[in-house]
Amino acid sequence: MVWVRVLVPVQVDIHNNKEMNKVTDFLKASWDEVQHSVTWPTFTSLQSSTTLVLVGSLIFAFVVGIMDYAFENALNLLYSSF
Repeated sequence: MVWVRVLVPVQVDIHNNKEMNKVTDFLKASWDEVQHSVTWPTFTSLQSSTTLVLVGSLIFAFVVGIMDYAFENALNLLYSSF
C-alpha cells in the first residue's frame, strides 16, 4: 500500500482573519512603544550596570566556591572517621 499526499490549494483571506489582525495590531503597538515610549539607557549608565552585575556575579561565585570547599572538607572529615 502506498500513501500519497495531495496538496490542495485553499484560498485564505488573511485580511478578514481576526486572529491575524490581533497579532498585527500587537506587533504594530509594540513597535510604536519601542520607538516612542521606551527610555533607553545611556552608555555610561549601561556600563556602570554591567560592571555592577559582573562584580556581583564574581562575589557570588567566590562565596559559593568557599561554601563548596568547606562542605567538601567537612564531609571528607566525616567520612574518614568511619
